[in-house]
Amino acid sequence: MATSGKRSVRHLWLLRHGKAASDAPWGGSDKERPLTARGRRDATALGARLAGEQAVLGLEGVPRPDLAICSAAIRTRHTADLVAEAMGGRLPVDAYQALYGADPDLFLQYVREIDEGVRSALFVGHNPTVFEVAWLLLQEPAHSDDPTTDRAVLETRGFPTCALAVLTLDVGAWEDVVHGCADLAGVFKPPY
Repeated sequence: MATSGKRSVRHLWLLRHGKAASDAPWGGSDKERPLTARGRRDATALGARLAGEQAVLGLEGVPRPDLAICSAAIRTRHTADLVAEAMGGRLPVDAYQALYGADPDLFLQYVREIDEGVRSALFVGHNPTVFEVAWLLLQEPAHSDDPTTDRAVLETRGFPTCALAVLTLDVGAWEDVVHGCADLAGVFKPPY
């Protein structure tokens, strides 16, 4: 259902999970791989940065996330929990089994279903999906060889574990999110 023609701004924070162990303990599945000490440190440091500054990560006018959504894999859930805890426990975290191994279309379906009262949301997921979603949402440049476009900046900066892309979405409602509706507010990576 389309909303009225009135436009507003939403913010989508796309976070790749922190550094994880290469194997799950006791022969567990890939979904059970825990964060390493570095992964825990990076997620906690990011949460502290989100909690501690007037302009979050130096981004003027970008509100802190109101909600975190993540895959139910151990490494994404722990990343989201550590960020939320370092923010003082003010960030509710919802985990979904379907986001583990989700393709960009399913990921975007979850974005479109965010409650309209939420103005800024954090998604914690896996690569390549998180990077691909950011790429798809960013406006397609008029000239693909321009190194200053949002897509070029995203690609140049890279997207290692615990990397964060913050997007400004020019949409009236979450359900209006489509490819090319976003501008890149910033790309960040550890150390935070």
